[in-house]
Parts: sequence; structure tokens; C-alpha cells
Amino acid sequence: MQDTQYKGVNTLLRVYETQLLTREDYEKMLRAENLSEALEALKSTEYLIDEQELLEHKTFDGFLMQRLKNLYEELYSVTPDSEVVQIYTLRYTYHNLKVLLKQKFTDQDLEHLLIHIGKYPVSTLRHLVNTGQSDELNPIMIEGVTGAIEDFETYGRLETADVFMDTYYYKHMRAITDRLNNATITKMADAMIDLDNLSTVVRSINQNKSRSFLHTVLSSSGTIPKKALIDAADDGAINVLNSLYLDKTYSKRLEAVVVESKDNINPMVLDKVIDEIVDDLMEEAKYQAFGPMPVMAFMFAIEKEVTNIRLILVGKDNQIDEDIIRERMRPIYGS
Repeated sequence: MQDTQYKGVNTLLRVYETQLLTREDYEKMLRAENLSEALEALKSTEYLIDEQELLEHKTFDGFLMQRLKNLYEELYSVTPDSEVVQIYTLRYTYHNLKVLLKQKFTDQDLEHLLIHIGKYPVSTLRHLVNTGQSDELNPIMIEGVTGAIEDFETYGRLETADVFMDTYYYKHMRAITDRLNNATITKMADAMIDLDNLSTVVRSINQNKSRSFLHTVLSSSGTIPKKALIDAADDGAINVLNSLYLDKTYSKRLEAVVVESKDNINPMVLDKVIDEIVDDLMEEAKYQAFGPMPVMAFMFAIEKEVTNIRLILVGKDNQIDEDIIRERMRPIYGS
């Protein structure tokens, strides 16, 4: 696809960007004395909220997911290649497949966990899980679901749903980026998969998980071989980072994690640094006049915005100190 085909949508994105929360909007919410004041500050933005409903039931995800759903639907309708948008919505699709598989495996009603965001409606995903067949879905997705069902029927392991869907999510993402053949998108996908593997290794080491566990949960779709990650993990998380990641272009960011951690790596600190690394990559991309990267940068921005709003509202509801909330916030678009 020619990059010039994105000229129109990238012009539209400039309008969308003006609707993102500003630093001033965040400051009003952060300085709020309580949840009610934080919600009052949010009223002047693009988020449609029912303050009394939220104060009573604290169902923050409802209006946040609705905002995401509306924006993704608009992006699907205007983006020349829908797979560019799918790079971000794919995780919701695979989340829903996890939920539907667990529902099938346990006979529990888990409908409330479904998120209605993505290229395919839940009914299409449900048909795949119930029948093992689909004329609409990607063969990678079909293979992942049928493999998970076969594994569960053989071994009865409920975690099969998580393991298979996480693995096939990254396989699917890699297939999309390979087809798009855009150097910047490939660079971003490489970083996302490699860094997610690093986060998984760190958490697994902290929980004393086995080599076989790592072999099961790590993705093979990144640039660092799975075996290299598992071998390095034998000598601890710091060794994994030092031996396999410090030659990456984003190594300076990761060096701060080592300094911060001394002996071990705090997963929460690492996750924040990972978001900062991806933000750096998006910062390079969002000013491109043509091509799909401004779409990617906007999707990253709106996802982080939703994360930050949720963090602030939950923090205000639980009377968490303002400084602690600030420390936990993800990168703000344009800051």
C-alpha cells in the first residue's frame, strides 16, 4: 500500500489529537480532592460520563471502553489498511478468545469479561470456539483456538487458554507486520514482543518458575531466541537484561532499571520503562506526513490516556496520594 494513501486519514488524526487530554486536564484531575472533583474535571473533555452513576457504582471501565470502541470503529472506517488498526485491537480479540475458551472449559458465565472492541464481533469468535471452524477469521487464530481446545481435552489444564492465546496473539501480530512490510512498524513490533518477553521473564524469576514454564509462556516471534532468554534466566533477571538487551537501541532506558533495581528488577518499574520506550518509538513516528505510523502513534496515545484516567480515578476513589499516582502514570501524549 502506498504511503500517500494515508494522507487523508493523517489529516483527520490531527483533529483527533486535539481531543486528547492536555497536561492541564491531567493536572485538574490530579489536584482534585476526591473522586467527585476528578470526575467534574473530566466533564470538559470528550469522555461522556454519568457522574452520579460512577460515584455510586465505580464502573469506570464502562465509559473508558466505550470511548475506545468509538475511536477504533472510526479508525477502521477511514484507515486504508485495516490491519494497521488491528495491530492494536488484536489484543482485545485474543482477550475475548481467552474468555470464551475459559467459559467453554469451565461452564461458567464469563460474559461480563468480554470487551466489544476489535475487527470481529464476539459472535464470530464464539462460533469459532464452539465449532473449531470459521470462514471469516485468520488461519492463525483458528489454529490457536483449535490447539487450545485439543490441549485442554488432553491435559485438562485451564491455563491452556492463556498460554495458547498469548502465543498466537504474537504470531498473529508478526504475520500482520510482515505483510505490511513497513520498517517502522516492524521495529515497533520487535520492541513490543522482545520487551514483553523480558517482562515475562522477570515476573517468572520473581515467582521461581521453571525453565519448562518459560518455554511455554515466552513468545518465539521476537528478535531474541527463546532459548537464549531461558538460558540467561538461569543467572537472574539482571543477567537477562545485561546479556541480551543492552545492545538494543533503547538500552539507555533499560540501564535505569538496573540502577533502580540493584539485584532484582521490579516488574512495575520495568513496565513503566517499557511504556516509555514505546513512547520514544511513537514520538519518532507521529510527525511522519505519510504512511501508517501517525495512526499507530494515535492508538498508542489513546490507550495510554485511558490507562491514566483509570489510574487517577481509582487512585482518587481510594484516597491514594497525588505523588504516588503521578509516579505510576504512563507517558502523556506530546509531553
